[in-house]
Amino acid sequence: MKYPGQPQEIPVFQNSTFTIPVNDPHQVIVVISRPPIKVFFYDDWNMPHTAAKLQFPIFWDEECLTAPKDEL
Repeated sequence: MKYPGQPQEIPVFQNSTFTIPVNDPHQVIVVISRPPIKVFFYDDWNMPHTAAKLQFPIFWDEECLTAPKDEL
């Protein structure tokens, strides 16, 4: 068999939390419908959110954001 089977789809709603069992192989795809988004990178699973690296803006959001106007 070339592929292990069909993926299991689980609907995730706004502001909801879901868990993945330990040691289960997984891929998580998240679709955000309204830009801009803020993406945080974590070095490991135990890293606190305050230590995560913010990647903003993402390249596809750059055209959605307007440049700040200089009022001076």
